Amino acid sequence: MRLPAFAIALATCLALAACGFVRRDEGPAPLGAVTLVDPAIAPDAGRQQAFFQSYPDLLLTAAIAACRSPGQRPVQPAPGQVRCESLPTPEAAAGLILAYDGTVEALPLFIVAFSTEPSEGGYLVTADNYISVPQRSGAIREVRLADAALDENMRALLAAAGGEALAR
Repeated sequence: MRLPAFAIALATCLALAACGFVRRDEGPAPLGAVTLVDPAIAPDAGRQQAFFQSYPDLLLTAAIAACRSPGQRPVQPAPGQVRCESLPTPEAAAGLILAYDGTVEALPLFIVAFSTEPSEGGYLVTADNYISVPQRSGAIREVRLADAALDENMRALLAAAGGEALAR
C-alpha cells in the first residue's frame, strides 16, 4: 500500500515549503537556502506536472490532511484545487516584506498547491510552490521558489500518489 510513504512524502513537502529559509534572486541573503525568483524571470519555478489515469482523490485528501501544523491553513478554492497556506517564521516574514515591498497588514504565505484538470484519458495535476507577498497597494506579489531539491521532492510525491511526471 502506498499511503504511508505517500503521506510522509506529502508532509515533508509541506514542511519544506513552510520552513522559512529563503534567499533572494539577487544573491545570498541571511535567510537561507532556497532561491526566490520573480515569475517574470522563471514563471515555472516551483511548478511540477504529472498525468494521473484516474482522479487523484488520495493526493488531494492527503494534502488537506497534511496541512494541519500550527501556522498552516488548508484551502479548497474550487473542486479539484487544494492549497496549504503556511506562515513563515517571523524572521523570514520580515525579510520577505522588506525585500518585496510587502505590508505588515497581511503577512506573506508559503503556498503548496495542487490543481487538477481533466485531460484525455485522465487528469493533469499541477503541483505548485511559491510565496504570496501582499503589497501595500493591495495587490499580491507571487515569488517563485527555484529549488532543485524541492522540485525533486514534489516529482517523487506525485509519482508516489500514482502520477506519471511530465517533462517541462
